[in-house]
Amino acid sequence: MKTQRLQILIVEDNTGDFLLIQQMLHEIRDFSKDIIHVTSLQDAIHSVQTSEPDVILLDLSLPDSYGFDSFQRLNGISPAIPILILSGLNDTRFAHEAVKNGAQDYLVKGEFEEKLLAKSILYSIERKLSMELIRQSQASYKLLFENNPIPMYIREKDGLRILKVNQSAIDHFGYSEEEFLKMQVSDLHPPEEVETLKRMIRERYGDYSTAEVFHHVCKDGKIVTVECRVQETELDGEVCYLVLADDVTEKRHVQEEMLFQSGVLKNVRDTIFVTDRKGIITYWNEGAELSFGYSRDEIVGRNFDVLYAEVDKLNVRAEQHEILAGRITQWETRLITKDDKIVWSDIKASHLYDENGMIVGIIRVCKDITQSRYFSEKQKETVAMLNSIFNNVNQSIVLLDQSQRIKAFNVIANRQNIQLMGQELKENIPFSDYLLADVQDSFRAKFEESMLDKQVQWEMAYRFSATSVHWYSISLSPVSDEKQNVLGACVSMMNITERKMADEKFRGQFLEIENNNKELDRLVKILSHDLKAPMNSVSGLITLAREEKNPEEFGNYLDMMEKSLKKLETFTNDIIASLRSRGQVVAVKVDLFEQVQDVMDELRFVPGAETIRFVNEIGPNVNLNSDPARLRVILSNLISNAIKYSDPSKLDCFVKVTCKEYPLLLEIEVEDNGIGISAEHHKRIFDSYYKLSDRSDSNGLGLSNVKDAVQKLQGTIEVESTLGLGSIFKIQLPAI
Repeated sequence: MKTQRLQILIVEDNTGDFLLIQQMLHEIRDFSKDIIHVTSLQDAIHSVQTSEPDVILLDLSLPDSYGFDSFQRLNGISPAIPILILSGLNDTRFAHEAVKNGAQDYLVKGEFEEKLLAKSILYSIERKLSMELIRQSQASYKLLFENNPIPMYIREKDGLRILKVNQSAIDHFGYSEEEFLKMQVSDLHPPEEVETLKRMIRERYGDYSTAEVFHHVCKDGKIVTVECRVQETELDGEVCYLVLADDVTEKRHVQEEMLFQSGVLKNVRDTIFVTDRKGIITYWNEGAELSFGYSRDEIVGRNFDVLYAEVDKLNVRAEQHEILAGRITQWETRLITKDDKIVWSDIKASHLYDENGMIVGIIRVCKDITQSRYFSEKQKETVAMLNSIFNNVNQSIVLLDQSQRIKAFNVIANRQNIQLMGQELKENIPFSDYLLADVQDSFRAKFEESMLDKQVQWEMAYRFSATSVHWYSISLSPVSDEKQNVLGACVSMMNITERKMADEKFRGQFLEIENNNKELDRLVKILSHDLKAPMNSVSGLITLAREEKNPEEFGNYLDMMEKSLKKLETFTNDIIASLRSRGQVVAVKVDLFEQVQDVMDELRFVPGAETIRFVNEIGPNVNLNSDPARLRVILSNLISNAIKYSDPSKLDCFVKVTCKEYPLLLEIEVEDNGIGISAEHHKRIFDSYYKLSDRSDSNGLGLSNVKDAVQKLQGTIEVESTLGLGSIFKIQLPAI
């Protein structure tokens, strides 16, 4: 059977209330729905004019309209669309007014759930459709009037003249149509009822839709008892009243016969008692005595509200009125015994008529349903508790039959399937239809295993895309009857994606710690290696100072040592900052010329540097965002190596630093005319502990540190060198 699809317009300016109603609608499976949400009356009017929704859920408190006026304006442009009022506790007066004027129902916010909402929506649509069909189908109305088996006639609004009569009235009362049309309604009544009739018409303006008992005089003089209902209608465009005069003479005789048989009724075990129109008890059988403890002498003559608790006595008068009006004939209620015990009763009621067909009382038959209601309530509580547990456990649960078809599922299972698969679960659909193709065969195999009365558990990855993977822990448990026959299986699925992600995060953190430790080891090696150059510079200055006789020159050496020590301090602080950042790059704006010059000045006094010509060809205003500590490691090691591997046979030994600027990078070249590097060493010179010579002061870490620093700065390094001619190291770094 195809599910009905409804377009629902929600007119609600409170976001919280809208989201709650939207969630309820999503939980309803009685129909499919398209939801349109607006926050003002003006937007609602526009939506009605453009989309024609099936039903409107209207909040009475809107930014541009309030109260009953909101309904009036919206209903005025869409009288054919049912309107369901969403009322706050302060708006119930307006809600009642709206219902009286055509709204189909109203719901108080916070006091309804999805089942009541679904019923209200469907019922409002059905009622509105029925009313619209009645309103629009005048031809059908005429046919119904003319062929109705109940005698019917139409009288004028401001008088008693009969304007139209159906065939049943003609047949029943014996007057021809011509005779009817010359009569007034009062002509059908016995003389003693005419004044009562006129008074009732005056008091009720002619409209008494509840049944009233009168007598009609037939043409042959026979008097019959009729139940009359009157409602407003139209005839040829004029307002008038339609009278339904149902002959209840036989029914009265039957009811009288029932009264005559009260001697039999007194021995019936069910409670039977009779009240007059005012609710005074006039008859009380032995079953009533046994059920409620009152003797006949104690109870007869008292109002039947003695059988109700104080909190329920306000409902007694309304109950009496509803019975007399014929609107209720059977219901369940709680009554109170003489010793204040509660007795739940199923009550059936009927009218008691006198010899003239007038209602003189009500007969009530009460059946004690206390025990059955107790067990019913307990059963409901048990079911509600089980449903609550079923729908509130923190995992998806789906019940399957032997064919893998869905028999039941909880809320979280449906919500999860909507989130992941974009569709709601439905009963009697194979569960495998909701699984991705690559896991269907695996699930079927596990299901068959569970059908052998085995519990099966496993973990499964649901891959929706290259980046979207959900992990589930799945349990399949067989479901058996009292004879241990396997009827199906219970599928329990728990999303363990977060746990898996936590595991992966832990592994990632472990690897990060491991890498950080490696980085710290690397920085320690850099520190132990690259501190030698500034220390050698200081040591060289100390040697020169000791040999210097000129006080002024001696002072210059001291100044240079102080500068070297400050640079050493800066370098040490940079290394410490890098250590604290766990090897992460700390980028700041660096003046490349100054950085190169500082390194050259620092190394100018290391042993062997006295014969070296230092050339800084970096132009002014060459800046880059970089890590000064690592940039210093690169420059210091390359310039220091140029000094270390200079060629003493050459008259002009130099180390030169130049720079080329490109749009996205800087290329720094460190060039020397030293002894050079043979081709066989080019591929390995950046390896840790690899030595180019057997010089005792080389540990093979310098160029390894350079490469590591360049990589940390997202750059590259390469070497061009010829044995005996010198070397050029080219470093490319991001310009940003």
